[in-house]
Amino acid sequence: MIRIRQFLYLFPLIGILIFSGPGCKKNDGLDTSPSAYLTFSTTLVEFDTVFASTGSSTHNFTVHNPNKQAVNISDIRLQGGISSPFRVNINGNPTTDFPNVRLAAGDSIFIFAEVTINPTNANLPFIVTDTILFVLNGHTQKVALQAYGQNAHFINNRILGCDTTFHNDGIPIVLYDTAYVNPKCTLTIDAGVTIYCHHNAVFLIDGTMISNGTKAQPVIFRQDRLEQSYENQPGQWFGIRFLDSSINNTLTHTITEEATAGIEVDSFPYAGQAKLSLSKCIIKNCSSEGLICFGASVNATNSLIYASGMYNVYCALGGTYNFINCTFDIINDFVANRVPSIHLDNEVYKSTAGVLSPLDLKANFYNCIIWGDLADEVDLQKYTGDAFDTTFRHNIIKAKKLKFGSLNQVSQNQYYPGFVNEAGGDYHLIAGSPAINGGTLAVIPGIPPFNDDLDDVHRPNPITPDIGCYTYH
Repeated sequence: MIRIRQFLYLFPLIGILIFSGPGCKKNDGLDTSPSAYLTFSTTLVEFDTVFASTGSSTHNFTVHNPNKQAVNISDIRLQGGISSPFRVNINGNPTTDFPNVRLAAGDSIFIFAEVTINPTNANLPFIVTDTILFVLNGHTQKVALQAYGQNAHFINNRILGCDTTFHNDGIPIVLYDTAYVNPKCTLTIDAGVTIYCHHNAVFLIDGTMISNGTKAQPVIFRQDRLEQSYENQPGQWFGIRFLDSSINNTLTHTITEEATAGIEVDSFPYAGQAKLSLSKCIIKNCSSEGLICFGASVNATNSLIYASGMYNVYCALGGTYNFINCTFDIINDFVANRVPSIHLDNEVYKSTAGVLSPLDLKANFYNCIIWGDLADEVDLQKYTGDAFDTTFRHNIIKAKKLKFGSLNQVSQNQYYPGFVNEAGGDYHLIAGSPAINGGTLAVIPGIPPFNDDLDDVHRPNPITPDIGCYTYH
């Protein structure tokens, strides 16, 4: 069970008191060279004290002059100024800007920083930061300040205990850095849990992840910035990565958004075991790939992947993939040279030792919508030596060069699938959509039959279901 840290709302007072050491050296010369610099005992002042109620914590660091002459720090300034949640007190003077601090050669100043926390306010971000700037001879050095805002369960560079469960206790989870699940261990996530992921945070799964979301209470992985300007901004955290030993991962009604690569599935599958099963999942607004797989085994049903910066689905080095009643779409203006929505290849993997590991590609797409603003939204790269077996049946595909046979509907009409609001991310079907009753009963070993859609709405005709992740209603 993860340890609770009260993520601190700042009502902040940051006090900085400067003292010269008793052994100060008199040095009438002043080093004005641009090469002069300061050193710091730390470049990050991190307040991680646990508070059950309002309280304060104090930290200190030193600023040292390693130069052979005295220096004049022309400005010590809090970057956020008067709007910052932090405050600065220097030599008893409350200020955000303190000019002309002279520091003798070889001498240091001690800086004490205090922050006062009210952990019950939900209006600030989970992680609050600012920076103290030190301007010396025309160049600037920095010391970062960091405190924690709202109450949350905090995970920072941690190996999770075997058989950990993230419970829905009403307190968010914040992944600050890395969370790792060992081989043969399981991380279970209850319905309704939201995991806020800080910049560059990543989940590394060598064991198993079971995400038990529901339509009413999905499991959500998202970035931790709460400001409206960051909403739907891609690339805010790394994503979820299923590593070499990871098997039998199941994600249901799970939303992954605003990552670099939403979900990455690495290396070769164990015989007869799927690395990852996605049911009624959404992956959206990722800066590179939504789902990226290397020689993996993945089953996806009733799922939606859209608004990726590069590929929605990238499957390389062979593997086994089944996509049934899924919708893939890319229309965006934040990538100049976009690639197709779907990529499949059977390139042979070559290790650093030069060992070749061929793996056949087998990919099935049934009742899917593969769409976007390119002429061709499917990229097939076949290499000699390994099997390249792809089946496309009863899909709607944006394609021009590739031929997919009469069982698929192929069009260049941008509005052909009949989405309610493609630009707004609403991929439900409008009346008259060619996707209605356009599918087929897909029977694939290892994938249980289903008769509902991403919204848990019943699919009335299992023999000719509507194409895509939503049924028309």
